Amino acid sequence: MNAYKTTEESAMSNEFTSKGYNSPKTKIGQQKMDVLVSSAEELFAKNGFYDTSVADICKHAQTAVGTFYIYFKTKTDVYRCLLDKYQRTIKEHLADSIKGCTTRYEKERQGIKAFVKYALQNPTAYNVIWGSLSIDEKLFHDYYASFAESYARSLSKDADGVSGTDYTSLAYFLMGISNFLGLRAIFENMTDEQIDEMIDSTIMPALSKGFIKA
Repeated sequence: MNAYKTTEESAMSNEFTSKGYNSPKTKIGQQKMDVLVSSAEELFAKNGFYDTSVADICKHAQTAVGTFYIYFKTKTDVYRCLLDKYQRTIKEHLADSIKGCTTRYEKERQGIKAFVKYALQNPTAYNVIWGSLSIDEKLFHDYYASFAESYARSLSKDADGVSGTDYTSLAYFLMGISNFLGLRAIFENMTDEQIDEMIDSTIMPALSKGFIKA
């Protein structure tokens, strides 16, 4: 046993979460984990998942390989951690965007705009999320299933503002719209004004005819 084990290593449990990574119990541990995740994000975006090794991530992070395995079981698990980070960030971004909205129509209008603009401003996140499908189908499934579950709960709370009661299907439908509008915004390098115009003049009028009550 290493007699010089750090405080963080001593505090960490040997049991990983069901997601395959450990949550640090100290501020220093969180900083180390954040550096590893940020390094992985940069290298995955630059070289791809399969051409990036754990050793590459640790070298970029200026961290010992052993430290990586305190927090993650495998390279796939750091990818999963990155997806969880994106989901938290996007949900917080969307929640902020709809503050003050009193109708489902306005929540969808502002939420779709916020998501599309986020995608345009964070293409790396978008690429990593979609790239998960080619790495592990479960990663991709879990990401969108979790997102749909919380979206459906939100829709159910505004039942008077939506058509039908199959909130999960509606959540996937609306997520699909947002995702592909995000792709279009990236492909065409749209401005905020163009995004607003697209959603206000085309998307929301179309949604109001059958899915979201204006």
